[in-house]
Amino acid sequence: MESNARIMAECAAALAHEGREQENQSILESIQKSLPRLLDELISLLPHVMAGEAGRQPMRTGGIECRPEHRLDVVIKALGGISEVVVLELLQLKERIAEASLDNACREARLFFDLKVANYCLQFVTALETETALRDRQLKDANDRLMVAPEISRAVSHSRVQLLLGVTHELRNSLQSVLLYATTLVEGPRDPGGTEIMERLAMNGIHLQKLLDRLQSYSSLLAGECRAQFEAVDLDLFLEALGQRHRTLAKTMRTRLTCQRSSGPAAIITDLKQLNVIADNLVANAIRSAKMGVVQVEISGDGPEGVLLKVMDNGNGISVAEARQMFHVMHHVSGASFPGLRLGLLASRHLAHLLGGEITFESEVGKGASFKVALPGVSPRP
Repeated sequence: MESNARIMAECAAALAHEGREQENQSILESIQKSLPRLLDELISLLPHVMAGEAGRQPMRTGGIECRPEHRLDVVIKALGGISEVVVLELLQLKERIAEASLDNACREARLFFDLKVANYCLQFVTALETETALRDRQLKDANDRLMVAPEISRAVSHSRVQLLLGVTHELRNSLQSVLLYATTLVEGPRDPGGTEIMERLAMNGIHLQKLLDRLQSYSSLLAGECRAQFEAVDLDLFLEALGQRHRTLAKTMRTRLTCQRSSGPAAIITDLKQLNVIADNLVANAIRSAKMGVVQVEISGDGPEGVLLKVMDNGNGISVAEARQMFHVMHHVSGASFPGLRLGLLASRHLAHLLGGEITFESEVGKGASFKVALPGVSPRP
């Protein structure tokens, strides 16, 4: 086939004519890329057909690359056009080739491209089946998530109701105590017992005020409105202040509290205010859990780029049911060994995320608990 270059030029012109539609451009580019290989296959086959040889070489299985975005009708139309271009070129040889051989060659050329079309159709169907199976799995997964969504929504709603019930319970108890002691003072005789009643009244009022203060301070945090103010924090001074703040509570609970830095940097860049909130919540919980036991606060290096704050106690530990819901948003576990509303733990997790860290814990019932706060160990410049 001495006119191979001319055939390719005519086929390219035909493809360019077909490529007026923007969405067909990818298809036509793929066909044009495969065209030289297809013509080489056909050229290697036609001499045997024109010579009338019965035993021909087996046809190779090359073809057009099938892509998911291709349109089958455009591919068939383009290959049909190329087939006719090749046949017209063969007919130009009728003066030099016997009519029977030329007819066989034209028929073989059409058959060649028909087989390529059939092969492409098989690939196209396979690609569609794969795509359909993928879409089916995606739809099934989406349907499964939709089926689970109502259960999750109900669980969240139930947790919020439990939290509101817990808040109401705490407020009601404090208010009842305040009202009872106030009524006793107003209606009862003035005797030495009034001093004790006034102390209890003041204690319940302080507890109520602290509860309201915590709700107010955590509301902006849980709403995602809190912003960190990063500064250089001396970790030894941080631990010293932490121990001083909780010395009274530890003494009341007859718990031994130790704070130390075993390794890691002496200072990091973080938000001291938020770090204090995290540490205060964890240490206060640990002291109440230990009750005449031991609470250890330790800061160590957590790899080349991290700092680990650990708060460990030898108290009652955490049950499996409590552990599952420990940091769940707006969740309150009724009858839990940890009293209160869990707002401190929830706020601590949010603050740890705000500082670029994470809180994890390990515990076993009867053997205490260990809370770990992993923070980025960004050291201040000297």
